[in-house]
Amino acid sequence: MKRISRPIKFWTFTALGGASLIVYLFATAPEALGAGDSERHTLSTEEALTMLALENDLTRTLFTKEIVGKGKAQGLKFDEAWADEDVIAGPLPALFLRGVAIEISMGDVPLQLFLGSDFPIESSNAFDEFQAQEFKAMRTDLKPRHFIDPTTGEHVSMFPDFASAPACVSCHNEHPKTTKSDWVLGDLMGATTWSYPEDSVTTDEFIAMISEYRKGVETVWSQYLEELDALEDGQRPEVGQKWPSHGLYIPAHEALRDSIDRMANAPLFMGLMEKATL
Repeated sequence: MKRISRPIKFWTFTALGGASLIVYLFATAPEALGAGDSERHTLSTEEALTMLALENDLTRTLFTKEIVGKGKAQGLKFDEAWADEDVIAGPLPALFLRGVAIEISMGDVPLQLFLGSDFPIESSNAFDEFQAQEFKAMRTDLKPRHFIDPTTGEHVSMFPDFASAPACVSCHNEHPKTTKSDWVLGDLMGATTWSYPEDSVTTDEFIAMISEYRKGVETVWSQYLEELDALEDGQRPEVGQKWPSHGLYIPAHEALRDSIDRMANAPLFMGLMEKATL
């Protein structure tokens, strides 16, 4: 029998509470909402950030496995200097997330995202003192941490970041600046940390948070496609509905979005929603 990976088991149990809230918000909403009705349906910030973290995990896993991992097999390059003018390459998974985090920080929603580790390749990915304490506790039980940052007063949710694909392991183990070279699949490599200033969000605010994250993904994806435009004929993948697993192809953003939606809704979300409504 095929064993369920640690990351999948983690998200299966972690997302249950958030999925129940989504069912409540949409299944119990009246047929015609008044102007102020959305203000009466709220989620705790912890629940909202848990749902955001799930979508982020699905997006990053898809990018790491299907774009970076299988793209390399087609001759595509991914580099930490991908944003430099003289480098034609795509972002590594951590840099893809950093790009999304930067876009979120420039948006109108007071949401922040950070990827940290206790074995960072770059010093900018090191935890601060308080985060490091929370992450040390996370290493003992692999559970998320939810707390208020004593410096900023913001509500923070920290989620385990597992080595979910061979590309994660090989990249970190072989990097010249690595401080740890024996990572294996399923290892806890770090944590994604989200912060928000309020202790709860309305339905509209939650939708705005999801939208801000998705806009960030779309922007970074568009930047990656621009990198591919600079490749010479014969090296440039066709952009459309196909993926690197089919050959020298890269999905357009719409195809990427469709794939993430399918992952989020079936089978994981549909199974969780069914349980939540029993």
